[in-house]
Amino acid sequence: MKKMLMTMALCGLAMAGSAQKNMSQMSAKGQDPRGGVTRTRVQQVKLVGEVSSTMIANNEIVKFTVDDIVNRITRDQDFLKNIEEASKFRFESAGQALNVLASHGWEVTSVYTTKGRQGDEIHYVMSCNVAMTPPYSPWLDPTYERGGKK
Repeated sequence: MKKMLMTMALCGLAMAGSAQKNMSQMSAKGQDPRGGVTRTRVQQVKLVGEVSSTMIANNEIVKFTVDDIVNRITRDQDFLKNIEEASKFRFESAGQALNVLASHGWEVTSVYTTKGRQGDEIHYVMSCNVAMTPPYSPWLDPTYERGGKK
């Protein structure tokens, strides 16, 4: 009986030693010893807006719009204030709007043209990086109604 217990104890020590050696090799390689799963936290999220430009009676009408859900996604008050002011401002041209928004960190992601009642409408899809907040799920928010209304 003593020989059996002694043999089991030696086997246990040998296994523990080899397991520790394997763990140190894995951590030296930069792998997670718990199965290779590593998590990274995203520090910024990219929010999207749109600049639309259309000609009505030889006057260029330029509008900057951002979806209302952006107000719930980010809590950065300076960013929200800039969005609100830019949405209300009447830009003289699409170039002016793009330059002003670029100075606030917005980038043109894509451009597309549609046919409207007054002619061609040019849409510039803009994006801006803001600090990451907890994910927002409108389907879990009891105060959210379709169309962005409370």
